[in-house]
Amino acid sequence: MRQLGVAPDERSGGWNECLGGEMSGLSRAVLSKEEVERYNSDGFIVPKYKLSTFDVVRLQELTIQMVEENPHLRDKFMTSPHVKNWGSQGLKSPRAHEWLDIAKHPDILDILEQLVGPDIILWGTTLFYKRALEGPATPWHRDAAYWPIKPLATTSVWIAVFESVIENGCLRFIPGSHLPKQFGRHSEDDRPEVMFHHIMAEDEVDESLAKDVELEPGQMVLFDVYMTHGARPNRGSRPRAGYALRFMPATSHYDHDAAIPGGETSRETKTLLLVRGVDRCGRNDFRRGHALG
Repeated sequence: MRQLGVAPDERSGGWNECLGGEMSGLSRAVLSKEEVERYNSDGFIVPKYKLSTFDVVRLQELTIQMVEENPHLRDKFMTSPHVKNWGSQGLKSPRAHEWLDIAKHPDILDILEQLVGPDIILWGTTLFYKRALEGPATPWHRDAAYWPIKPLATTSVWIAVFESVIENGCLRFIPGSHLPKQFGRHSEDDRPEVMFHHIMAEDEVDESLAKDVELEPGQMVLFDVYMTHGARPNRGSRPRAGYALRFMPATSHYDHDAAIPGGETSRETKTLLLVRGVDRCGRNDFRRGHALG
Protein backbone atom coordinates (compact mmCIF):
# COMPACT_ATOMS: atom_id res chain seq x y z
CA MET A 1 0.00 0.00 0.00
CA ARG A 2 1.38 3.41 -0.93
CA GLN A 3 1.87 5.80 1.98
CA LEU A 4 0.28 9.16 1.25
CA GLY A 5 2.10 12.44 1.87
CA VAL A 6 4.99 13.65 -0.26
CA ALA A 7 6.03 11.18 -2.94
CA PRO A 8 8.73 9.98 -2.87
CA ASP A 9 8.31 9.73 0.90
CA GLU A 10 9.78 12.80 2.47
CA ARG A 11 8.55 14.92 5.35
CA SER A 12 8.17 18.66 4.89
CA GLY A 13 8.41 21.84 6.94
CA GLY A 14 9.33 25.53 6.68
CA TRP A 15 9.68 29.00 8.17
CA ASN A 16 8.80 32.44 6.87
CA GLU A 17 9.01 35.42 9.20
CA CYS A 18 6.23 38.00 9.06
CA LEU A 19 7.32 41.23 7.42
CA GLY A 20 7.47 43.54 10.41
CA GLY A 21 5.40 41.28 12.67
CA GLU A 22 6.26 39.18 15.71
CA MET A 23 5.24 35.75 16.94
CA SER A 24 3.55 37.12 20.06
CA GLY A 25 -0.01 35.88 20.57
CA LEU A 26 0.64 32.48 18.98
CA SER A 27 -2.15 30.23 20.22
CA ARG A 28 -0.25 26.96 19.89
CA ALA A 29 2.47 25.43 17.77
CA VAL A 30 0.84 23.02 15.32
CA LEU A 31 3.91 22.74 13.09
CA SER A 32 7.17 21.26 14.29
CA LYS A 33 10.40 23.23 14.05
CA GLU A 34 11.47 20.90 11.22
CA GLU A 35 8.26 21.57 9.27
CA VAL A 36 8.71 25.32 9.65
CA GLU A 37 12.32 25.10 8.46
CA ARG A 38 11.35 22.95 5.47
CA TYR A 39 8.69 25.46 4.40
CA ASN A 40 11.42 28.09 4.24
CA SER A 41 13.91 25.93 2.32
CA ASP A 42 11.62 24.00 -0.04
CA GLY A 43 8.74 26.48 -0.34
CA PHE A 44 6.04 23.92 0.53
CA ILE A 45 5.10 21.51 3.29
CA VAL A 46 2.61 18.75 4.02
CA PRO A 47 2.01 19.07 7.78
CA LYS A 48 1.36 16.06 9.96
CA TYR A 49 -1.85 17.87 10.90
CA LYS A 50 -5.06 17.07 8.96
CA LEU A 51 -8.71 18.06 9.30
CA SER A 52 -11.04 16.02 11.49
CA THR A 53 -13.39 13.42 9.99
CA PHE A 54 -16.32 15.76 10.68
CA ASP A 55 -14.69 18.62 8.74
CA VAL A 56 -13.69 16.32 5.86
CA VAL A 57 -17.23 14.98 5.47
CA ARG A 58 -18.61 18.53 5.51
CA LEU A 59 -16.06 19.67 2.94
CA GLN A 60 -16.92 16.76 0.66
CA GLU A 61 -20.66 17.50 0.92
CA LEU A 62 -20.05 21.17 0.14
CA THR A 63 -17.91 20.28 -2.87
CA ILE A 64 -20.41 17.84 -4.35
CA GLN A 65 -23.21 20.39 -3.96
CA MET A 66 -21.06 23.15 -5.47
CA VAL A 67 -20.23 21.09 -8.55
CA GLU A 68 -23.86 20.04 -9.03
CA GLU A 69 -25.12 23.63 -8.77
CA ASN A 70 -22.41 25.14 -10.98
CA PRO A 71 -21.98 22.73 -13.92
CA HIS A 72 -20.66 25.58 -16.11
CA LEU A 73 -17.57 25.70 -13.89
CA ARG A 74 -16.80 21.99 -13.86
CA ASP A 75 -13.10 21.45 -14.64
CA LYS A 76 -12.49 25.14 -13.99
CA PHE A 77 -11.55 26.97 -10.81
CA MET A 78 -14.50 28.17 -8.72
CA THR A 79 -13.51 31.43 -7.08
CA SER A 80 -14.58 32.64 -3.63
CA PRO A 81 -17.11 29.99 -2.57
CA HIS A 82 -16.84 31.57 0.90
CA VAL A 83 -18.54 34.76 -0.42
CA LYS A 84 -22.25 34.51 -1.19
CA ASN A 85 -23.17 35.63 -4.73
CA TRP A 86 -19.58 36.31 -5.76
CA GLY A 87 -19.59 38.41 -8.91
CA SER A 88 -17.82 37.64 -12.16
CA GLN A 89 -18.25 33.85 -12.41
CA GLY A 90 -21.94 33.68 -11.53
CA LEU A 91 -21.03 31.20 -8.80
CA LYS A 92 -23.90 29.86 -6.71
CA SER A 93 -22.75 29.29 -3.13
CA PRO A 94 -25.76 29.15 -0.79
CA ARG A 95 -23.59 27.69 1.99
CA ALA A 96 -20.88 30.33 1.77
CA HIS A 97 -20.72 30.65 5.57
CA GLU A 98 -19.68 26.98 5.84
CA TRP A 99 -16.89 27.44 3.31
CA LEU A 100 -15.78 30.43 5.37
CA ASP A 101 -15.88 28.38 8.58
CA ILE A 102 -13.34 25.99 7.09
CA ALA A 103 -11.15 28.85 5.83
CA LYS A 104 -11.13 30.37 9.36
CA HIS A 105 -10.49 27.06 11.12
CA PRO A 106 -8.53 27.90 14.31
CA ASP A 107 -5.97 25.15 13.68
CA ILE A 108 -5.27 26.47 10.17
CA LEU A 109 -4.87 30.01 11.52
CA ASP A 110 -2.48 28.71 14.19
CA ILE A 111 -0.41 27.11 11.42
CA LEU A 112 -0.44 30.33 9.42
CA GLU A 113 0.65 32.32 12.45
CA GLN A 114 3.79 30.21 12.63
CA LEU A 115 4.57 31.05 9.00
CA VAL A 116 3.44 34.66 8.42
CA GLY A 117 3.00 36.16 11.89
CA PRO A 118 0.05 37.07 14.11
CA ASP A 119 -1.74 39.48 11.74
CA ILE A 120 -3.43 37.51 8.95
CA ILE A 121 -5.73 38.43 6.05
CA LEU A 122 -7.77 35.88 4.11
CA TRP A 123 -7.94 37.46 0.67
CA GLY A 124 -9.39 34.62 -1.37
CA THR A 125 -10.50 31.01 -1.66
CA THR A 126 -10.82 28.72 -4.67
CA LEU A 127 -12.35 25.31 -5.26
CA PHE A 128 -10.53 23.25 -7.89
CA TYR A 129 -12.45 20.26 -9.24
CA LYS A 130 -11.36 17.83 -11.97
CA ARG A 131 -13.61 15.11 -13.30
CA ALA A 132 -12.48 11.50 -13.28
CA LEU A 133 -10.95 10.20 -16.53
CA GLU A 134 -10.93 13.56 -18.37
CA GLY A 135 -10.06 16.35 -15.93
CA PRO A 136 -7.66 18.90 -17.49
CA ALA A 137 -4.03 19.48 -16.58
CA THR A 138 -2.94 22.41 -14.44
CA PRO A 139 0.03 23.90 -16.31
CA TRP A 140 3.24 24.90 -14.55
CA HIS A 141 2.94 28.39 -13.11
CA ARG A 142 3.83 30.69 -10.24
CA ASP A 143 0.99 32.46 -8.47
CA ALA A 144 3.26 35.48 -8.01
CA ALA A 145 2.64 36.37 -11.66
CA TYR A 146 -1.03 37.20 -11.03
CA TRP A 147 -1.71 38.77 -7.67
CA PRO A 148 -1.58 42.53 -6.86
CA ILE A 149 -0.12 42.28 -3.36
CA LYS A 150 2.59 44.69 -2.19
CA PRO A 151 4.96 43.59 -0.79
CA LEU A 152 4.17 40.25 -2.39
CA ALA A 153 3.76 37.69 0.40
CA THR A 154 1.14 34.94 0.37
CA THR A 155 0.83 31.40 1.69
CA SER A 156 -1.70 29.13 -0.01
CA VAL A 157 -3.31 26.26 1.91
CA TRP A 158 -4.56 23.58 -0.52
CA ILE A 159 -6.81 21.07 1.28
CA ALA A 160 -7.53 17.72 -0.38
CA VAL A 161 -11.29 17.13 -0.52
CA PHE A 162 -10.94 13.60 -1.85
CA GLU A 163 -7.82 11.45 -2.17
CA SER A 164 -5.31 13.30 -4.36
CA VAL A 165 -2.75 10.89 -5.85
CA ILE A 166 -0.60 10.57 -8.94
CA GLU A 167 -3.30 8.65 -10.81
CA ASN A 168 -5.85 11.46 -10.56
CA GLY A 169 -3.52 14.42 -11.01
CA CYS A 170 -2.14 15.43 -7.61
CA LEU A 171 -0.25 18.69 -7.25
CA ARG A 172 3.44 18.81 -8.21
CA PHE A 173 6.10 21.23 -6.95
CA ILE A 174 9.65 22.21 -7.83
CA PRO A 175 11.38 22.39 -4.41
CA GLY A 176 13.33 25.59 -3.83
CA SER A 177 11.94 27.35 -6.90
CA HIS A 178 10.57 30.10 -4.65
CA LEU A 179 13.99 31.19 -3.40
CA PRO A 180 14.89 33.66 -6.21
CA LYS A 181 11.52 35.40 -5.62
CA GLN A 182 10.90 35.86 -9.34
CA PHE A 183 7.66 35.80 -11.34
CA GLY A 184 9.14 33.76 -14.18
CA ARG A 185 8.16 34.24 -17.83
CA HIS A 186 4.56 33.25 -18.59
CA SER A 187 2.66 33.08 -21.88
CA GLU A 188 -0.90 32.51 -23.03
CA ASP A 189 -1.97 28.99 -24.05
CA ASP A 190 -5.55 28.53 -25.25
CA ARG A 191 -5.57 24.72 -25.42
CA PRO A 192 -8.83 23.27 -24.00
CA GLU A 193 -6.95 20.51 -22.17
CA VAL A 194 -5.50 22.91 -19.59
CA MET A 195 -7.42 24.35 -16.62
CA PHE A 196 -6.25 27.90 -17.22
CA HIS A 197 -4.23 29.58 -19.92
CA HIS A 198 -1.45 31.70 -18.37
CA ILE A 199 1.46 29.27 -18.14
CA MET A 200 5.20 29.29 -17.52
CA ALA A 201 7.63 29.17 -20.43
CA GLU A 202 8.95 25.63 -20.92
CA ASP A 203 12.58 26.63 -20.41
CA GLU A 204 11.68 28.03 -16.97
CA VAL A 205 10.82 24.57 -15.55
CA ASP A 206 13.06 21.55 -14.98
CA GLU A 207 10.43 18.82 -14.64
CA SER A 208 13.04 16.28 -13.55
CA LEU A 209 13.11 18.08 -10.18
CA ALA A 210 9.34 17.87 -9.63
CA LYS A 211 7.89 16.25 -6.49
CA ASP A 212 4.41 14.73 -6.60
CA VAL A 213 2.46 15.56 -3.43
CA GLU A 214 -0.10 12.87 -2.64
CA LEU A 215 -2.71 13.65 0.01
CA GLU A 216 -5.43 11.87 1.93
CA PRO A 217 -8.78 13.65 2.32
CA GLY A 218 -8.29 16.41 4.89
CA GLN A 219 -4.53 16.59 4.43
CA MET A 220 -3.15 19.85 3.11
CA VAL A 221 -0.13 21.30 1.37
CA LEU A 222 1.00 24.84 2.16
CA PHE A 223 3.14 26.70 -0.36
CA ASP A 224 4.76 30.03 -1.04
CA VAL A 225 3.49 32.53 -3.63
CA TYR A 226 6.69 32.14 -5.71
CA MET A 227 6.52 28.33 -5.80
CA THR A 228 6.52 26.67 -9.25
CA HIS A 229 3.66 24.15 -9.28
CA GLY A 230 1.18 22.37 -11.53
CA ALA A 231 -0.62 19.05 -11.97
CA ARG A 232 -1.08 16.38 -14.61
CA PRO A 233 -4.56 15.75 -16.07
CA ASN A 234 -6.92 13.47 -14.16
CA ARG A 235 -6.85 10.15 -16.00
CA GLY A 236 -7.91 8.19 -12.92
CA SER A 237 -11.27 6.70 -12.01
CA ARG A 238 -11.96 9.20 -9.19
CA PRO A 239 -12.48 12.98 -9.23
CA ARG A 240 -9.83 15.23 -7.75
CA ALA A 241 -10.78 18.31 -5.75
CA GLY A 242 -8.93 20.80 -3.57
CA TYR A 243 -10.07 23.79 -1.53
CA ALA A 244 -7.39 26.48 -1.69
CA LEU A 245 -7.16 29.27 0.91
CA ARG A 246 -5.12 32.40 0.20
CA PHE A 247 -3.59 34.19 3.18
CA MET A 248 -1.27 37.19 3.38
CA PRO A 249 0.36 38.94 6.33
CA ALA A 250 -1.48 42.13 7.26
CA THR A 251 1.76 44.03 6.67
CA SER A 252 1.00 43.69 2.93
CA HIS A 253 -1.48 45.63 0.81
CA TYR A 254 -3.94 44.02 -1.61
CA ASP A 255 -4.19 46.64 -4.37
CA HIS A 256 -7.68 46.18 -5.85
CA ASP A 257 -7.08 48.85 -8.47
CA ALA A 258 -4.04 47.02 -9.85
CA ALA A 259 -5.90 43.68 -10.13
CA ILE A 260 -6.63 41.97 -13.43
CA PRO A 261 -10.40 42.09 -14.16
CA GLY A 262 -12.12 38.70 -14.00
CA GLY A 263 -11.10 35.38 -12.50
CA GLU A 264 -9.29 35.06 -9.20
CA THR A 265 -8.06 38.66 -9.21
CA SER A 266 -11.28 40.46 -10.13
CA ARG A 267 -11.04 44.03 -8.84
CA GLU A 268 -14.83 44.41 -8.69
CA THR A 269 -15.59 41.95 -5.92
CA LYS A 270 -12.41 40.69 -4.25
CA THR A 271 -13.25 40.35 -0.56
CA LEU A 272 -10.63 40.76 2.15
CA LEU A 273 -11.19 39.42 5.66
CA LEU A 274 -8.97 40.16 8.63
CA VAL A 275 -9.07 36.76 10.32
CA ARG A 276 -6.51 37.37 13.06
CA GLY A 277 -4.72 40.37 14.56
CA VAL A 278 -4.77 43.88 13.10
CA ASP A 279 -4.25 45.48 9.68
CA ARG A 280 -0.63 46.55 10.08
CA CYS A 281 -0.52 47.99 6.57
CA GLY A 282 -3.51 50.27 7.23
CA ARG A 283 -4.37 50.52 3.51
CA ASN A 284 -6.36 47.36 2.89
CA ASP A 285 -9.98 47.80 1.81
CA PHE A 286 -12.19 45.41 3.78
CA ARG A 287 -15.45 46.79 2.32
CA ARG A 288 -15.33 45.55 -1.27
CA GLY A 289 -17.36 42.46 -2.05
CA HIS A 290 -19.18 42.18 1.27
CA ALA A 291 -22.33 43.93 0.03
CA LEU A 292 -22.86 41.13 -2.48
CA GLY A 293 -23.82 38.68 0.25
